[in-house]
Amino acid sequence: MASPCGDHPIPKPVPAKPLTDLDFRSGARIEELNQLIQEYEARSPGTRDVPELHQAKDAVFSLLGLVQKSEGKLPPVNRYLILSGGAQLGTINTDLGMLYPLSRGGDYDTDFTLLVPILNATGVPITLDMKQSPPGHTQISLRPFDAETLHHWSDCCSGDEAYLSAELVSDWFFRAFSMAAKDVRVEQRGCITSVVLSIGLHRVLYDIVPVVAMKGWPEVAQPWLTQPHFWDGKLKDEEVAGGFYLLPSISGADWRLAFSASELHLRKMLPLPLVHAFRAAMAVLGGSLLKGLGPYHLFTLTLWSCERLPTSYLGREENAAHALLGLLDDLSSSLVHRRLPSYFLSQWNILEGLSRRAMENLAQEVASVRADPCQYLRQAVEGAKEAKRLAKAFRNQNSPSVVLP
Repeated sequence: MASPCGDHPIPKPVPAKPLTDLDFRSGARIEELNQLIQEYEARSPGTRDVPELHQAKDAVFSLLGLVQKSEGKLPPVNRYLILSGGAQLGTINTDLGMLYPLSRGGDYDTDFTLLVPILNATGVPITLDMKQSPPGHTQISLRPFDAETLHHWSDCCSGDEAYLSAELVSDWFFRAFSMAAKDVRVEQRGCITSVVLSIGLHRVLYDIVPVVAMKGWPEVAQPWLTQPHFWDGKLKDEEVAGGFYLLPSISGADWRLAFSASELHLRKMLPLPLVHAFRAAMAVLGGSLLKGLGPYHLFTLTLWSCERLPTSYLGREENAAHALLGLLDDLSSSLVHRRLPSYFLSQWNILEGLSRRAMENLAQEVASVRADPCQYLRQAVEGAKEAKRLAKAFRNQNSPSVVLP
């Protein structure tokens, strides 16, 4: 049988040369994209282990202690979860329409997300009511809790079944924390209470979220545990499925399932070049992230990419540019088809809440970035430089002047 090329055998594909290849769609040089990704990574300020960070953490914990002392609602003994990076970096899946931006360098130097459990659910037979809620959401009744808990949270409940309202809890937490932190900058951003602490010459942002901490794994997500994954053999079951959270969704009594503890371990499994590509994608899409499209969507696509591509490919430094372009392509496809399934719960479309018009507009913006990724990466590098300049200006302005004798 003749080959498609006549009598000549089909030549074997020549191995790609990542440092000299061109991106077919944009014409960008892969070598230049890799260099810009590396430059952005070098320019972006990382989290440094400095004494000010420990002092800021202690200050936040002390303020939470004051909230418990004055209100009596929080568990006297609590277990917080601290995530490196604020909510704007995709640490949690939150309502981005309510999350107006704070700027690194202008407003803060280092950022964290802090999940604060508001209930002690140990030994309480909690049943999540997911029948009245969209996929990935639930209601939680306080009926199984003791009379003291019902009394403490009665002002944050709705309905005859004493459903704990996510919206009312978020509003209460902001008011209570603001009262405790009278001399500190505190702002409410949707379900998040954001506090910026100035410790010496360092400004630390904490995005604090009141949550319900749950042991075990939700029944609705059980199928995910039985499927093969890229982290198989590298993580223990208790690390991946030891517990989950309910995050406020700002939709009445509904709470949103969150797998933050699991994601904390999964982030450590991501190949470093893929992490760099993810960060670069967040940077080039900065403007779009204010319109309902968030870093958590990109993080979800990053996890899905690990499921279909070998680590040996994603772990090669010269493939960071291909990973960046691939994430942009995946995001465009998700917006066009108006669907992006949750990594843990595939029936949950995490593009929920975005209108058709919003997704069409966002798809156009992502397409613009995809058409000229080098230009947007250069802008991201300049933005990182500006953030460092602003942070340095703040330190210089607030450093004590030296008086010569």
